[in-house]
Order: sequence, then structure tokens, then C-alpha cells
Amino acid sequence: LVSRRGHVQAWTDIFVGSILSVLLIIGGILEGLRLITLPLSKTILCRRRLHPPGSGPRKHRRVVIFDGICVLCNRFGAFVHFRLLEKEAVDWVPFQDKSNEHVNVDALVKEFGIDPLALQDRIAVVSGDKLLWGADAVIEICQWCVWPYPLMAAGLLVPHAFRDALYRTVAKERYKWFGTQPLEKNFAKYLCPYYYINKKAFDKAASKNVKERTAHGEPNKDAKSELETTKTLKKDKDA
Repeated sequence: LVSRRGHVQAWTDIFVGSILSVLLIIGGILEGLRLITLPLSKTILCRRRLHPPGSGPRKHRRVVIFDGICVLCNRFGAFVHFRLLEKEAVDWVPFQDKSNEHVNVDALVKEFGIDPLALQDRIAVVSGDKLLWGADAVIEICQWCVWPYPLMAAGLLVPHAFRDALYRTVAKERYKWFGTQPLEKNFAKYLCPYYYINKKAFDKAASKNVKERTAHGEPNKDAKSELETTKTLKKDKDA
């Protein structure tokens, strides 16, 4: 039985590796075309917008709910974000973190009847009044990008059951192949200037505090713990 499982896993690894290789080749071709046609980016062919003229970038909801601890998901998101036609028109939200000030994740879950367990296996995209999962969600995201990434719509010619099975196979093995990362390091947090600037200021202040303590021979304390202690003392004083 153990030997049989080993053989199944070996064939699964080969299959996943093949899928990823094909996707990398397709991605490389599309990226090459993007660079070649970059001088034409101002032409009518590439002058698309994600929202109707005269309307705000959030007129049409575009929300990507992804796995914030998945390395593959974060790399894909970061790669796509910088190829979007309008970066401010798309919100990226890890399903484990609902602190995004632009998106009410709980409201979306209620509106679309999203199963939280399903978010652990597949990426979800809210586009207007539509909810898309897995491979269909990835194809939809590509439609929001600069040319030639919208050509990924050709993937819709593949039967839904087959393309979804391919997606699920890779998704199931994503932690094994690419690993995980801390949730607080998900790329979406750094898309918010307020968060990024405040984090840099906090890290700088914490580093300075540690250096001062070390210079005076005082025991080092965790910066976050010290900050919480300060807040607690302030609340007690105000009370």
C-alpha cells in the first residue's frame, strides 16, 4: 500500500511539474509579447480601461480573495498586480485576513454564499455581480491586465471540468512545491501606502530603541510587546 501511494505521488509530481512547465512557457511567451509591444502601449489596441469613462475605479467591483500564506499565490498576485491596466481598480484580500479597509469580506461571503472552506482550495474572484473560482478566476484576472495577457481567455475553450481539474491538482500540491510564508508578509498589505509607511516607521523606531538599549547595557525587549505595554499604561492613566 505504501509503495502504491509512493507511485501515485510520483506520477502526481510529474503531472504537476508538466502543468507548471507549460504555464511558465505560456507566461514567458506573453511577457515577451508585452515587452515587444511596449512602444505601442499608447495605441488604441492597448488603450483599454477597466471602468467606463467618467466613473470611479471602484464603480465595478473587482476583488481577488486568495491564500495569504501560499508563496505561489503571493508571487502570482504580485506579478499580476504590476501588469494591471489600473492597479487601484482591483482589491487583493487574503481570506485569512479581513482587515482590508476597502473590502468587507464578511459581506461578500454573505452576498455570494461563499464557503470559507472552499477558499482554502481555490482562489475566488468577485467581478461585478459574478463570483468566479479557480481556473475561471485566473482567466478573469488576466482580462484586467495589459495586452497580451487577455489572450488567456483562450483557456475558456478548454472544457470546464478539465481546466478545473488541472487547477485543483496544482492547488493541492502548492504548499509542497512552493512552501508557505507568514500571513503578515502577504504582498497585498504592501499595496496600501498607509500600512507600508507606518510599518517602515514602526520598524525604524523599534530598531533605534533596540540599539539604544544595547548601548546602555539594558536587556532587549520585544518592540511589539513594549508598544502594547505602553498602550495599556496609557489606558490605565486615562481611566
